[in-house]
Amino acid sequence: MVDHIGAVKTIRFAFTIMPFLLLVFSLTKSVIVASALLLPIGMLIFIPYSAIVLLGQRYLPNQMGLASGVTLGLAISIGGIATPFLGQVADATSLITVFFILTAVALIPMGAAYFIIEPTIK
Repeated sequence: MVDHIGAVKTIRFAFTIMPFLLLVFSLTKSVIVASALLLPIGMLIFIPYSAIVLLGQRYLPNQMGLASGVTLGLAISIGGIATPFLGQVADATSLITVFFILTAVALIPMGAAYFIIEPTIK
């Protein structure tokens, strides 16, 4: 996707659709609809990863290893830190509550994606 539409558009695409799919997933009572939503949700989670790493490397062309480590490492670390807390919320309430929280959290990268500036290649 990055080769065809660009890194910034790829990130915006994935992060714009994600909250809506998570909301539909959270609200659905149908096992069939929920199961059908798992594939696009799973794909949209991973689509922006390579584009984010690529942008990090373009922003820091002389330190590509650092850029890769920060972009991927930070994302995975934050997810690892948040997971136990989401598990506690699920235990105290329900999984539906956690998916509503994830829907709200998905709004943050959606908004931030529109502030990304395409780096100039020198």
